[in-house]
Amino acid sequence: MLKYHTVSFLAVALAACQPKAAGEQSDHVSPEVLALHDYSLADTPNERTALAYLYTAWNDGQIRDARLTYWSPGSFPDLEAEAAADSPPEGLPIDLPVNVGSPTYTIKKVFEDDDHVIVLAFVEGVGIGEEFTTVFGTPGGTKIGDAVVEIFRFDDDGLIAEKWDTIEPLSEQTYDFR
Repeated sequence: MLKYHTVSFLAVALAACQPKAAGEQSDHVSPEVLALHDYSLADTPNERTALAYLYTAWNDGQIRDARLTYWSPGSFPDLEAEAAADSPPEGLPIDLPVNVGSPTYTIKKVFEDDDHVIVLAFVEGVGIGEEFTTVFGTPGGTKIGDAVVEIFRFDDDGLIAEKWDTIEPLSEQTYDFR
């Protein structure tokens, strides 16, 4: 009998030490959205949600829907009020602003650490062909796109709670995603 209890106790202790399985997180990305873009680098629900936000907001130009779908409730109160109203309030952005151009994200790497997801992407479509200067004041060349690092923090429900990003223009001379 002692042998059985020891094995049972050990099994329970080991199970308690296991990290949360990816399947236990909520997956907020519908199969229809998954079919629209490449999610091959996203192995977890949070990674898929981060990519779905980027693809929906930027590649598809639907910022409003992306914010309402993939962010924690209360993150964008004006948009939530608009969605609940019969007619949208004046002055709220519905979709991609005209002055932004047509950015297209190509995802290069996705990492998850606890409740954070980091996305490294190459973005085309904004300011292409323009000359730029590096942060060191030297000529950077002709812009072919931007290197973008997006950092997301997720809440317990698997929705985006916070986001930070950094953008660096790239030329043929400075492009390198090793």
